[in-house]
Amino acid sequence: MERLLRLLMLLIGKRLYTRIELAERSGISERTIYRYLDTIESAGFILERKEDSYCLKTDTPAVKTLQQLLHFSNEEAFLLFKTMAQLQGASPLKDCLARKLNTLYDFRALTKLKDVNIHEQVHILFEAITSKKKVCLHNYRSSNSENISDRQVEPFGFLADYTAVWCFDLESNTCKQFRISRIQEVHILENIWQFAEMHKIPFTDVFRMSDSQPLVNVEVLLTLKAYNLLKEEFPLAEQFIKQEDKGYRLFVPIANFHGIGRFVLGLSGQVQVIGPEIFKKFLSEEIKKQVLTLVGSEYRYV
Repeated sequence: MERLLRLLMLLIGKRLYTRIELAERSGISERTIYRYLDTIESAGFILERKEDSYCLKTDTPAVKTLQQLLHFSNEEAFLLFKTMAQLQGASPLKDCLARKLNTLYDFRALTKLKDVNIHEQVHILFEAITSKKKVCLHNYRSSNSENISDRQVEPFGFLADYTAVWCFDLESNTCKQFRISRIQEVHILENIWQFAEMHKIPFTDVFRMSDSQPLVNVEVLLTLKAYNLLKEEFPLAEQFIKQEDKGYRLFVPIANFHGIGRFVLGLSGQVQVIGPEIFKKFLSEEIKKQVLTLVGSEYRYV
């Protein structure tokens, strides 16, 4: 009963979990997770499914009652996290509370955000999401457009590691992720959401690139050094890695080649690309661009 309740506490949150994530967060085997999901549906709860990810449908009386009893709001949870972070020393009570909060909310990702300003931005964005308000991202530094400007958006979710927020961009009328570290300041506006029905999180690969659907699966072999760096920089990649005699094999769906391309090109000699050929061609073109840029720079110096 305790394990089933723990699973329910995860499923009543706002994010979708894969069976692998549910197993890791709850300490239950994947096979048992599958059985418990059937039990939950048999009890009258409605599961929302998206590919291989699950959460409970929130607009039912049973789930609303569970949320009131078992779940912290985003704002309450974040306030508890900030308060706990200020407590000095360790104690059994603090450890117990941390374990309970981690069941309800992924604080492990938030603890990696060492920048106080980013913590505050996350807190304000949580508040906007909870109250369903638009926000202004002041002086957002966009790498795509290479300009700095204010962006009015409707925030509605975070990446798993809280490095970016999903928003409906009012200028382009599309859902985009905005890197929180590139926001100078977040200001909540009085206007409530207008386009809630458009709030859709597209497929996002482990390198934080997104598109409507996966482009292709990429397969590479990693040395121990590359494996360690991949786990540290992109922890969600771990589920796609298998250890072998000659290293570590990564076979992962990709939204586009830019994220994984930067990783591979930054680790010369540490990553062997198996396929597909279209990815090898992409890397060759990127290397050519780098060489031409380098040659051009030297030419200007001469």
